Amino acid sequence: MLLLGLSACAGNPNRPHPTQTACLATFNDADRRVARAGVGDADSAPVAGFPYLRVNRLLASFTTTPMDAPGRSAWLARLAALDTDGRRIEMAALGAPTAALDHCRRQLVASLVTSGPAWDTLLRAATVPADYRQFQRVLGLYPVAARFARRGIARLQKTENPQPHLDIPANARVYAADAAVAEPTATTHAFANASHDPLGFPILAAPVLAALFAQHAPVWVVASASEDDHIGTITRSATGTPRVAAPPSVYQYASYTRFENQVLLQLNYVIWFPARPAVGRFDSLAGKFDGLTWRVTLDADGVPLTFDTVHNCGCYHLWFPTPRLRLRPVDPADGEPPWVADNLTPLSRIGVQLAAGTHMVRGVGPAPPHPPVLLKVQDYTTLRALPGPAGTPRSLFAPDGLVPGSQRAERYLLWPFGVPSAGAMRQRGHHATAFVGVRHFDEAQLLQRYFSRAAPAQGPTSR
Repeated sequence: MLLLGLSACAGNPNRPHPTQTACLATFNDADRRVARAGVGDADSAPVAGFPYLRVNRLLASFTTTPMDAPGRSAWLARLAALDTDGRRIEMAALGAPTAALDHCRRQLVASLVTSGPAWDTLLRAATVPADYRQFQRVLGLYPVAARFARRGIARLQKTENPQPHLDIPANARVYAADAAVAEPTATTHAFANASHDPLGFPILAAPVLAALFAQHAPVWVVASASEDDHIGTITRSATGTPRVAAPPSVYQYASYTRFENQVLLQLNYVIWFPARPAVGRFDSLAGKFDGLTWRVTLDADGVPLTFDTVHNCGCYHLWFPTPRLRLRPVDPADGEPPWVADNLTPLSRIGVQLAAGTHMVRGVGPAPPHPPVLLKVQDYTTLRALPGPAGTPRSLFAPDGLVPGSQRAERYLLWPFGVPSAGAMRQRGHHATAFVGVRHFDEAQLLQRYFSRAAPAQGPTSR
């Protein structure tokens, strides 16, 4: 039996080295500890069989694209970076170090680059599950429910379409981040001339990215009928419960999309309100926490290509394309149609007008000259590590990507469409934006799904 065991080991060149086996055990043990404590970070998805890597929808889209050696290395490095980031959040919540995990990750990634069979397995495993539950659609008679939903969606898009200008209500509050930014022309030039990695991602110095965020930050004009209409900062109370209170903040993060053989930068601006207050006694949309994300997609030359916005529940996804784009013909089989407002020509500063209570977008146009309430600029990652009463950081989001306590009664009415806890606030990467069909806010080629260029593209191409 000993000889048989030795021959089996010798005959399997892909068998992990004992040190690699120990490293995999270290990761698996960390996963068990995280699961027991309920502090899993859902910012990116784990890769089955590769506990030292994580993936998002953008990176998962490269698995069907041929990659040369530099491209493989760049892609693998980004998967490893996502795991590094997620582990840092989880281990901080456990009060545990990450040194052993970081060391093991470097070793496992290095061995993976040279393993052909393991690489093929990785490409098949690097997927992100859809944020829909198929069993709900089956049990909820989705085909029947979808017929009625289409009518309601069409009515909403017609009656709630925002104006191409701002009407400043008497009770409005105007919010903006500090407008003291570098020369916009110089910032745009620096972006347009940035180098790119082997996958086509622009390589930007931190000051250039910060200048881009400042240059394209919107001004928020919010009609305020109560404190629930005041933009705030998310903190934890003395009991550890998350809350939204003064001072106001905007949470920023960069993302990317793939559009016509290019990887384009997206600037995301996220605001939060204490609640969506109830209108009447039986308002199924009301609940604790509310908020919006405003996203600017930059073309290869640094000029905005499109703007879009979504509530932090994934609801009311609304597009504001620039004249550089044209809407593709709508395919009736492609779920619900996109909600597209009037074309928006890039301005020096864009204002976004929100209604009181519902926080629906009422208008988008030139920012008003009113002196704003200054927003504190924070990185979105701070939401994943909010200090608690004992100083231990805990995420605003649960391991399933939802904000506990933000659930709405509408989740019962919308159950047949398969969206988990419809109406609840969500972590980035978990915004399902359609009830009919399947659509995600972070879908890798979402822009190309609905738009094509109205003019030839400029700038470098990617894989």
